Amino acid sequence: MSLGRAEVSADDGPPRVGLVLVSHVAAIAQGVAVLAGQMAQDVAIAAAAGTDDGGIGTSFDLVQAGLLEAERGAGVVVLYDLGSALLTSESAVELLDGAQRARVRIVDAPLVEGALAAAVRAQGGGTLAEVAEAAVAANRAGTGDGAGVAEAAVASNRAGTGDGAGVAASTERAGRIATGDVAGSVEPAPGQPGARRVLTLVNELGLHLRPAAALVRALAGLDARVALSRPGEPPVDARSLLGVVGLGLRGGDELEVRAAGPDAHRALEAVSDQVNGGFDEGGAGARATTGSLAASAAPGGAGGRFDGTGVSPGTAIGPTLRLRQPEIDVGSFADRQREPAVEDARLTAALDEVRREIHAIGGELADAHAMLLDDAALLQPARAAVAAGLSAELAWWRAVESARAALAAGDELAAGRAADVSDLGLRVLAGLDPAIAANTLPPAGDLRGAVVVAEDVLPSQVQRLAAAESAGLVTAAGSRTAHASLVARGLGLPMVAAAGRAILDIPDRTPAVLEAAAGELLAPATRDQIRSARDRANKELATREAQLAAARLPVVLSDGRQVVIGANVASATEARAALVSGADAIGLLRTELLFLDQRTPPSEDEQVARLSQVLAEFPGRRVTIRTFDVGGDKPLPWLRLDARRHGFLGQRGLRYGLGHLEEFRTHVRAVLRAAAMHDAEIALMAPMVTYADEVQAFRELVDAAAAELVAANTAHRRPDALGIMVEVPAAALAIDQVAAGLDFVSVGSNDLLQYLAAAERTLPEVGFLYRPEAVAVWRTLERLIDDARSAGAAVAVCGEMAEDPRLARRLVDLGVDELSVPPGRVPEVKAALRPANQSGAARAG
Repeated sequence: MSLGRAEVSADDGPPRVGLVLVSHVAAIAQGVAVLAGQMAQDVAIAAAAGTDDGGIGTSFDLVQAGLLEAERGAGVVVLYDLGSALLTSESAVELLDGAQRARVRIVDAPLVEGALAAAVRAQGGGTLAEVAEAAVAANRAGTGDGAGVAEAAVASNRAGTGDGAGVAASTERAGRIATGDVAGSVEPAPGQPGARRVLTLVNELGLHLRPAAALVRALAGLDARVALSRPGEPPVDARSLLGVVGLGLRGGDELEVRAAGPDAHRALEAVSDQVNGGFDEGGAGARATTGSLAASAAPGGAGGRFDGTGVSPGTAIGPTLRLRQPEIDVGSFADRQREPAVEDARLTAALDEVRREIHAIGGELADAHAMLLDDAALLQPARAAVAAGLSAELAWWRAVESARAALAAGDELAAGRAADVSDLGLRVLAGLDPAIAANTLPPAGDLRGAVVVAEDVLPSQVQRLAAAESAGLVTAAGSRTAHASLVARGLGLPMVAAAGRAILDIPDRTPAVLEAAAGELLAPATRDQIRSARDRANKELATREAQLAAARLPVVLSDGRQVVIGANVASATEARAALVSGADAIGLLRTELLFLDQRTPPSEDEQVARLSQVLAEFPGRRVTIRTFDVGGDKPLPWLRLDARRHGFLGQRGLRYGLGHLEEFRTHVRAVLRAAAMHDAEIALMAPMVTYADEVQAFRELVDAAAAELVAANTAHRRPDALGIMVEVPAAALAIDQVAAGLDFVSVGSNDLLQYLAAAERTLPEVGFLYRPEAVAVWRTLERLIDDARSAGAAVAVCGEMAEDPRLARRLVDLGVDELSVPPGRVPEVKAALRPANQSGAARAG
């Protein structure tokens, strides 16, 4: 027995009707539970299928356990596949007490369609009778009247006695209901409002399953009867999932909406908002999906265009290569058996790590993946197999394959979820066995010169793509601020993110042009498009080479002031790239990203070794080391962080460090020890500072770490400069107090902007509020820079504002002393800041 949605709590609102799916085959019920769970994330769905020993058949004990699990106070609807499953269900219901038995409905409905319709109605807060009604109505795709449907549900329960007459009566009644008059049910009663509107579907795929479910959810709680139809054709009940899908409406089709009842106008607006917003799939307000779908409609045609978000500029030309999941030999895990408790802990740790990565990515795709990752249809079989003595790898992958196979046998939507299960499964498997991660890319020879297409990538994969000299990268998911995007910009790899899943259908070796700055992929590209792109790429290369040649020189302004252009790095490889690109310093060493591949907390010695590798690449120059920036969009695999407690407004950065002093002192000691091994000038700064007392606590902790090393007679060197990150508006507006006695402050523009706008930068839904040009941003920066300089602290800026040449010029004019940018952007930013005569002299030299 397994739940399609687990851990449904009372905090999720009023109790919802639960579902029990009784089937002779466990994989069938589990697959349906997974699919229905995507439509109804707060509904308890129990898959009570197969025999107790995992064979084909039904189990009284599993059904009874499913009834208890699915009951959350609002009742349970039971669906079944064959007659003997019905008899088992009836036997289990009969043994419940009277009150419990009254809250169970066994319905005669198709298992898949009925479960989907019932789950969506339950998610919307439907009563027990309404959820049973929705399941039965799936037989006729929602064209009946409400009263008749309720009778059909009752008749279905009577049919459970096993006599053919009951089943025949139910079927006959359902047939009569199918001729009901839905149009009449939406005519307004005397004194009640009514409304009508004709809308045009803007999302390419129209009213398929997910948009239909969105409509049902949008109408939840509204006292209105709503009917949908093609203009002039018979309508269906808007709350009938399959009835809506059965209309067969696609992008560009007209949809007539009629509503009656006290909330008629609110219902009409709710439907209009969903339709006009393209159900967040495409059309108005969602260009990426629409463009991608249009391009993929005719694969292999000339000039297919896919639009996404440009995250790392550049023009890439080459054949496409899909980053596919490798074949996994589960037999190789068979000999990795350990104690069940140990294996269960390993599985939990891997799941937690992937869950944190998912939350860091954000967006609708991430939400869907998180739902799958928490789904008991995956977790329960895996944990049961671990308890039976299998290795975590083998148990997990068998559960993944079972769920994937069940979904792949379904419709287009279910098949899409099968791919998601496979992708997620591999990520968890790589967490269990790091060697798997090494096999998630094709050979380097295949990658060279290719435009790589992937659903999503990890930062480590981006580094390997760049090392293999891939031409460019385009992902279906992702965002500009994702870690993979930051790495791509740092390494100068042209990349487009959020281009939509349609890119995954592009055949390998399709001629392609990636215009990353514009967020555009052309595949297949025409000869003229390739020729034009090659000309642009050659000009970009010539400009780049000229900028790179000049980048080794410092930037000196017309007034004689020198501006330091540093680089943001997160590895020794990026530090090496920064030096080659002409960076004057490392302006931001993201220490937490040095350890993303760790499954356990790094020891002090391990931290010293990793830091030393970076410092060795930048001899004799300044390196600004940021202490662990834990939380927000920067999870660390070995920490048990959650999105709320350690999110953007939670315990992150210095807040986390001061709350975990032993870990923090270990980290700072490692920095001081690594500093003693190299001649780089070390600047140490703490992130996410709000008040002056935190700065004092940071100072005291550095002093304590140094004292401990002295006591242990361990070689170390104190930082040459001490500073903080300014990301919180409270710190920015009182920087004269917060920065008192500090050597420098570094403005984290990405976080400061999101906190000023109260808009999380990883969420596409509020991305339009993330505006570097806003008046409030520049007023804050102007005051911050003046007050910090008056307090004797130098001012640096990192983040996206620093790497934009236009904004970089403005920041320097305000008095900023240093900008820190991705290594690949150093030459361009230096060129933009130089006086014209100095640029000419640099080129001549």
